[in-house]
Amino acid sequence: MATADIILGDASLITATFLFTDIEGSTGLWETESAAMRVALQRHNALLSAAIEAHHGYVFKTVGDAFCVTFDDAAEALNAAAQIQASLAGERWPTRQGLRVRVALHTGPAYLSLGDYFGTTVNRCARLLAVTLGGQTLLSSTTEALLRESLPAGTSLRDTGMLRLRDLPHPLHVFQLIHPGLSPDLCELADTSGGGKQTAAPMARFTPVDLYEIPTLPTIVVQALKVLQNPNSDGRAVERVIVNDPAISAKILRVANSAFFGYSRRVKTIAEAVRVLGFTNVQGMIISVGAFDAFRTERLNLPDFWKHSIATATAARFLSPQVGCSPDEAFMAGILHDIGKLIFAVQATPGYHQVLELRRGSAAMSSLEAERTLYEFTHPEVGEMVAERWDLPAKYVAAIAHHHHPEAAGDERRFCALIGLADQAAYAVPGDRQAPAEHDAERNALLDTLGLAQRHWHDCLRHLQEARPNIDALLGAIR
Repeated sequence: MATADIILGDASLITATFLFTDIEGSTGLWETESAAMRVALQRHNALLSAAIEAHHGYVFKTVGDAFCVTFDDAAEALNAAAQIQASLAGERWPTRQGLRVRVALHTGPAYLSLGDYFGTTVNRCARLLAVTLGGQTLLSSTTEALLRESLPAGTSLRDTGMLRLRDLPHPLHVFQLIHPGLSPDLCELADTSGGGKQTAAPMARFTPVDLYEIPTLPTIVVQALKVLQNPNSDGRAVERVIVNDPAISAKILRVANSAFFGYSRRVKTIAEAVRVLGFTNVQGMIISVGAFDAFRTERLNLPDFWKHSIATATAARFLSPQVGCSPDEAFMAGILHDIGKLIFAVQATPGYHQVLELRRGSAAMSSLEAERTLYEFTHPEVGEMVAERWDLPAKYVAAIAHHHHPEAAGDERRFCALIGLADQAAYAVPGDRQAPAEHDAERNALLDTLGLAQRHWHDCLRHLQEARPNIDALLGAIR
């Protein structure tokens, strides 16, 4: 057994906010001002240690002048970063130029073994640090979502957009800490090979969507989702929120009573809908209704979009018992999996029509391939960004981001493969748009990942064919 296998074999999975630092240009300073750097480094270490200790961080490793720190609380991590930058900026350094430290923060699960951390979260934090300039503090959207309501006094966060970081398969949505005394020249990101900011507009491509122009879910929907995600809530608590919007209440009841769910007795209240259908199904309904209203646009045929989403959800729910996944969670992920396409339709002006035209003009071209031809981003990447912005549960964020490439989804690989297979099934039902024959290999790979046979695929297609009237009924209720 390899050493790494021995180390990780006895590891614990811990979720934390990681804060990584290092001194910009420290190698050159050691070469030219070694005596001054010995003094400066001692002071640097004292200032960083004081800030970390004051905000309950744990230094698990130092490498040269770099600190690797974990925090249980993301807000404490950002407060420590703000204190680090303020204290360094206010110091009189013995070197000719003051020390400038870069700071990166990212939150997620990592394996803890023998006092060190391993895994994709650690790697992402390190890659983010690599594109940070001295004096800057960058943080991922995962961290930003945890602390946006508790920023240090006098600070704000600037949305820098999506960054492609070296060796990572998907871009990372990044924010910068803006604080008093920050030099204007530090409001731009480093230009690094193998990564960098997605702002280029090469030939035949369009500029990225603007996150702040993306429609938000109605306030009532956001409040209801928070209640639904609280394990101590019941149906009446959900009803107390939803009842404040009669239009959404009526739609939810219409959905609950549609032929899709097939209940013999009429559901009369939101509380009853929660009891009968379950929290997860009602979450899916509320998001679907809210998103349908938020994204009304002539640029995309919404009925076709939602029909495909409902068919994907139906297929995912049908297959879920075969792969040990929750049918309700599979259904909700299927409803949400293509949410990035709505963002393109709303934000990419007439340009997204070219994606649709490319797809119509080539029987073998998927929407994903058409997007890669024309855009800096694809709909799973944009959908992931929006899902994080909406604070959707991590399982659904993963399905949105990785249903085309589940191998990149880590622990949610099988769940994302389920949604990917359901997505293909929704396109492959006879009479609907056929999945390109060239994608048979992708489908077979998904079946292998899930441990399913060809008979499960054909059973799923038959189920979708039989479910068409119910899918149409649910679509009519959402509209």
